Amino acid sequence: MKIAIYKRIMGLCAGAIFLSACTDTIMNDINEDVNHPTSVASSFIVTEVLTNTAFSVLGGDYNAYIAVCMEHEGGASEQMYETDHRMFQMEDASSFGNCWGYVYNNLNACQDIINICSEGGSEAGNLVNRGIGKTMMALNLANLTDLHGDVPWTEALNFALYMTPQLDKQETIYKDVFRLLDEALADLESGTKSQITSADVYYGGDAAAWAKAVYGLKARYTMRLLGRSSNQSQDLNAILGYIGNSFESAADELKLDKYDAITTYNPTYVFCRSRDLNGLSQSLMDKFISRNDPRALQVAVDPQYNLITPDAAAYNPVPNGSGDKMQGVYSQAATNWSECAPTQLMSYHELLFLKAEAQARLGIDASETLRSAMMAAYENLAIGVQAAINSTFKNRVNGVCTLSAAMAAEHFDATVSALYKQNPLREVMIEKYLAFFGASGESIEAFNDYRRLTYLGENFITLINPNNASSTEYSKGHFPLRLAYGSGDTTTNPYVYEAQGDGSFVYSEPVWWAGGNR
Repeated sequence: MKIAIYKRIMGLCAGAIFLSACTDTIMNDINEDVNHPTSVASSFIVTEVLTNTAFSVLGGDYNAYIAVCMEHEGGASEQMYETDHRMFQMEDASSFGNCWGYVYNNLNACQDIINICSEGGSEAGNLVNRGIGKTMMALNLANLTDLHGDVPWTEALNFALYMTPQLDKQETIYKDVFRLLDEALADLESGTKSQITSADVYYGGDAAAWAKAVYGLKARYTMRLLGRSSNQSQDLNAILGYIGNSFESAADELKLDKYDAITTYNPTYVFCRSRDLNGLSQSLMDKFISRNDPRALQVAVDPQYNLITPDAAAYNPVPNGSGDKMQGVYSQAATNWSECAPTQLMSYHELLFLKAEAQARLGIDASETLRSAMMAAYENLAIGVQAAINSTFKNRVNGVCTLSAAMAAEHFDATVSALYKQNPLREVMIEKYLAFFGASGESIEAFNDYRRLTYLGENFITLINPNNASSTEYSKGHFPLRLAYGSGDTTTNPYVYEAQGDGSFVYSEPVWWAGGNR
């Protein structure tokens, strides 16, 4: 957030006698513009960053497009239909111009927080707020490079020197992500008393809670780079160590859960309510059904907003990549109408799935961890479905949400346990993919997992969209390996313009951590 600085200029017509009669103090008072301060409390900027990251970045356009590509959603109309049919959306810079701008606004705001709370700033020594600023800078920066690859970074926040910042390599950017997280931990664990409460809409200024989140992010990003690791066993053990210092329950999650369905709403709900472009994904439902997953009975809604099961006459999911362009015909996901479902920046179930993956890769029995991860995931999904029942469906619903941790445990014992024994790592990753469906904005992480697993040669997640590999124009098909750059810079920055080209690179060039060069 940039604070505008205004200065009043003394009129040149002021008489010499008047000027000589004024003291320096009086002159200073006259020149002070009390309506436009030159600084602002860091807590106000913290609120801005936390809400914008959840609502506009992780819960915004990025997730909407990626959910269709990852077959968590089916595209039924307009941009989502075009995305499902791989027409042009994923290579078009205008698709991600808003999110691109939001991320850079957040990075600038985080830099303001850090400067205000560092030596020479108006709140020097406010280490809790500085730690929050560094945490959120790391998270926004990682999300930016995960989705776009090489991006402007080291020159991007210095407008005085660099109007057209050059791109940094993803490998270098990730070193800064970990540096920021380590510095954040030092601030958050310093014992400094927090100076904010309600301004921190995630944790109310609880430094210990923020430190747990940082450890969770370190686990996520260390796993992200596993394909580039020089010592995977060491890194996997480090991940388990980070997890041991992170969330202990869903109460610790890094999330925005302050939607009240009066003035604030879950961003997935806002998108679906205002645009009505999605339909229920056949690919996702087929996976649920084939695995006897009880979620199949809880998440489908007909066009009249009745919860239905797959054996209902009105059941009509979108055939991924081959559906017709129409609204009000296909079944929809109940979670698309969840006004108050939380937006997850990092969930407890994600942390447990990371733990289960690390254990499985190290040859440690991960069955109980996987069971617990599924229980947490079911409870998170139940919040979204119940939120829809309580608001959008109201009295029109033919049923209630009965998803629960107990139901997840029962499903694990009856079905998943045997599948786990056949291939532990495969089962962990499939269940993680299924858990990221919903209104919490987690399709982005499913996309990241899918790409890193592909690089490792672990093709566990089956996507059925025929357009993923039907292209004759691009050698590697039409599944996006990354996203186009944002239009705000492709039209103004020659470095980004050159990197964007005609956009076809998104189908053929993976990001660095997934085996690419940029």
